[in-house]
Amino acid sequence: MVERRLGLHSRSLAAGRSGVEGPIGAGRRYDPDVTQPPAARPDLALLLDDELRYDATTSTHLSNHLPMALVALHALGADDERLGAFARSYARRLMPIDDDGEVTTFDEWLAARGRRGSYGAVRRYFDASIDRAGVDGTLRRHLPELAAGVGGGAFHGVIRLAYALEAQSAPRIAAGLAYFTEVFLPLGHRGHGSPWTRDPIVALRQLCDIDALARISTGANIGQRMRLVGSHPSFAGVIDSLAVDEGTPAALTAAAVALYAATDDFTALHGVTGSHAISIIAPYVEDRDTLVAHWFQALAAAYMTIGAPRIRPPEGPLLMLIEDPPDWDAIASSACTSPDEHVIKLVYTARELDRRREDPLLAAVAARQAGLGPAGASS
Repeated sequence: MVERRLGLHSRSLAAGRSGVEGPIGAGRRYDPDVTQPPAARPDLALLLDDELRYDATTSTHLSNHLPMALVALHALGADDERLGAFARSYARRLMPIDDDGEVTTFDEWLAARGRRGSYGAVRRYFDASIDRAGVDGTLRRHLPELAAGVGGGAFHGVIRLAYALEAQSAPRIAAGLAYFTEVFLPLGHRGHGSPWTRDPIVALRQLCDIDALARISTGANIGQRMRLVGSHPSFAGVIDSLAVDEGTPAALTAAAVALYAATDDFTALHGVTGSHAISIIAPYVEDRDTLVAHWFQALAAAYMTIGAPRIRPPEGPLLMLIEDPPDWDAIASSACTSPDEHVIKLVYTARELDRRREDPLLAAVAARQAGLGPAGASS
C-alpha cells in the first residue's frame, strides 16, 4: 500500500516552518507552502470542511470523532465511497456549534480553558490568531498553556489537534485548539514529590496499592472519572514520581501500548491514541519535560479509572498474533470496513507508531482490534 501524505489546508498562510522534528516524536510541522498532491483527494477536504459546521461534541455529549476517523480512513486506504458512507452514517450524531459568548484576548482565552460551551467562541479567537500570527506562532504561544490539561476529553482534545496538523489545515487546527481548550483538564501541579523511577510501568504499578483512588474510579465517562482521580489527595504527587529524560516519550508510548495489550480496555485504547497525538504536537512546546510529565500524569489518571490492573506480558490469542501477525495491508483493509471510529483510529495509530519503531505488539493489538487472527490461520 502506498503511503499518502495529507495536504488538505483550505487556505495558504504565512509564518509556518516545516520539516523539523523534535526529539519527542515524529510530528510534521505545519507547512503553509505545501501543495495538495494528487493522492490527497478533494472529496476528503470537502468532507472535512463540512464537518467544521458542527460542534466538537456530539448529541450524546461525547467527542465528535468524525474528522479524525476520516483522516485515518484516508491514510489507511479507504476510497471516496467509503469516506462518504462513513460521514453520512456519523452525521446523525452531530450538533450545531454551541456558541457561548466572545473570546477576543489571550487572557480571555486563558479563562475559557476547561469551560464547556466555549468551542465556538474560542474557535473564532484561534481563526483570528492564525490569520495574525500564523499557525506556528499560534501553536507556540498557546500550547504551553494547555500542556497541563493534555488528558482532557479522554485525550480527544489533543487528538483532534494532532489530526488537524496531520491534515495540514489551518481552519482545522483552529478547531483542534478550540476543542483542546474546551476540554482542558488540569490534574495537579508538579512539585509535590521527587522522582524515583525512569520506568513508567514501574511508576504505574505503584498505583495498584492506592485503594482510595480505585474506589472512586467507577461511573461517569472517562474524562469525568479522570477528573475525580485528579482531585483526590492521594494522586497529588504521582506526576513527580517519574524521572523525565529524552527517553521518556518512547517509554510512555510503550507503557500505553503494553497497558492496552494487557487489558483490551476502551480507556487504555485512548492512552495509545493520545500518546501518538502528543508526539505530533510536542515540537511546538519548548518545555518538553513539563509536557511529558503531564502526559504521564494523564496516563496515570486514566490507568486509575480502570482499576489500576497489573500490566502482564501478552498471552493467549494476543501472543499468537505477536508470533504470526497479519501484514499491515490486511489490518488496514479490515479497519477500513469497520463502522467503529475507535477501531479505525487505533489501527492508524498503531501503524504510524510501528513505522517509527517496529514492534510486533503494535501489529498484534491492531489486528485484534480489527478482528483478525494470526496470519497462518487464514492461509
